[in-house]
Amino acid sequence: MASNVVILGAGIGGLSVVRELRDSGVDLADVDITLVAEDFDHYLGFTLPWVMRGWRDEPSVPIRPAADTLAGISTVTGSACDVDPVGRTVGLADGRRIGFDALVIATGARNAIDRVPGLGDAVDSGTAVHYYSAAAAAGAHRALQAFTGGRLVFLITALPYRCPVAPYEGTLLAADLLRSTGVRDATEIAIYTPERNPMPSAGPHAGPELVKMLNANGIGFHGEHDVARIDADGRLIEFRDGTSTGYDLLVFIPPHEPTLKLGDADWIAVDPVTMATEHPGIWAVGDTTVIASSSGHPLPKAATFARNGAAAAARSVLHHLGRSTQAGTLSGRGYCYIDTGDHRSTRGLGDFFAHPHPDIRLSPPSTQMYADKQQEERDWRAAWRSA
Repeated sequence: MASNVVILGAGIGGLSVVRELRDSGVDLADVDITLVAEDFDHYLGFTLPWVMRGWRDEPSVPIRPAADTLAGISTVTGSACDVDPVGRTVGLADGRRIGFDALVIATGARNAIDRVPGLGDAVDSGTAVHYYSAAAAAGAHRALQAFTGGRLVFLITALPYRCPVAPYEGTLLAADLLRSTGVRDATEIAIYTPERNPMPSAGPHAGPELVKMLNANGIGFHGEHDVARIDADGRLIEFRDGTSTGYDLLVFIPPHEPTLKLGDADWIAVDPVTMATEHPGIWAVGDTTVIASSSGHPLPKAATFARNGAAAAARSVLHHLGRSTQAGTLSGRGYCYIDTGDHRSTRGLGDFFAHPHPDIRLSPPSTQMYADKQQEERDWRAAWRSA
């Protein structure tokens, strides 16, 4: 009998699992693969700051796999709402249930703006924007384009969040945009975060290096600030330590929550080697997971680890089904580009599992790094033949 492999989510994690299974060299003739997604459009997260900056427009961001790139894969459009590990079924919002022999959860994370009191009111009033969706990024661009000066505050509202460098990249690109509109000198830019330093999972070097880069661009960094509420009428951010700060325009990183849970915990804990959950025959990859590194900090919720996790999970699935002699192994090798403005980027690269701590350092910003980042998107689009 054929084995049923079900993959939940058609973003970078889910599609990478599909690609890894196909590229494994294993005969999949008796393996039925089903890909389930509420929406088969997805995007590379680093394109959203480009929309905020105005280098891209909203319609240019989505990527939808062409039909022939999913040939031989059964696709189901639907929203997964529960997993029964004992009955080995996935429940969809419309009442359907899909059985599996092996399941990979790659449903990612979603924005949860209502978790911060008053934040929704600030959004409704037009004084607060974010760029964690294509539409929101386009709105953030309009707000920044119309900004005439004053206090511009970036706020990380909660941990963890997708793409740890995106808030800092956002401040640098906002400064770049305001220089082009002629109001940078009339604008104070600051970023507030619950973290002591940016990117703690990258080890002791990259965060301070990034703070120096921010300061060199006239951007104030304020660590260990945990937001309590937003006073939308007073344009005030109130922190849990009793302090507060004002703003004329607030650009925030939304609180995140998993799109699908497995049990009571928010984020799905997985084995840091095989990506296996506590339930036999079920793996999880990408932003929905939590994986502790040797430094004690979770691995970043970033595309590089969605791909690494997919490689480990796919091999582990094949091992579970008896098609491979070895389970997969998660690579801690990762990287992330950070746009710094003027079509330049820096890159942090290294092993997040290194001992005694990760040793990620930032390269000097260059136009070549920015070109490499653009090429990464072109290569991914070409792989799925998206127009």
